[in-house]
Amino acid sequence: MRTVAALLAVILLAMAALILSSCGSHELFRSGSSSYLNGGFELTDDGYPVNWAFGPNPKTTDSFSVFLDTEVHIAGTQSLRIESSAASATKVIRSQRIPVSGGTTYRVAFSAMTEGCTLRVRRTVMDSSGTTNMRADEIAVPKGTVEGWQYFGEALAIAPGEAKVFLTFLVDGVGTLWCDAVTIEEELSS
Repeated sequence: MRTVAALLAVILLAMAALILSSCGSHELFRSGSSSYLNGGFELTDDGYPVNWAFGPNPKTTDSFSVFLDTEVHIAGTQSLRIESSAASATKVIRSQRIPVSGGTTYRVAFSAMTEGCTLRVRRTVMDSSGTTNMRADEIAVPKGTVEGWQYFGEALAIAPGEAKVFLTFLVDGVGTLWCDAVTIEEELSS
């Protein structure tokens, strides 16, 4: 009986180690020391923009590749280019959580263009712990290929208790996405 229990414990420990090790490789994240958005994708680390997460990890999957495009951009010196080579899996690009203040209105905006793939962009508002989503909405769902840069934006009123915002870009299908000039900024009253 002890041998069976010991064998089961070893198997469970091995399975837990396998699960934990695979969790670390599911997403690639490059973190910067500041809490800003890096929405122009100018600050990079090892070829990836800082303060953005990519899933599945583009270093361990063949379904998509991440590039910093210095030839096609609208702000700064480069844009983010995602090349999706598999239609079966959704590719995810997520910003870090940006602090916001309750009772304030923010302009959430970005520019994008696509060839072949489909883009959906979700904006999520969280509480101050950063663990509870208060609300999430799709703020952009361009249909088909978006030729040339297209601007997407919304005015976002932050309610009391809401403290952080992040954006998630969801890429489906085979093709290319370019993204640039991502902002989450307080709107100035006129």
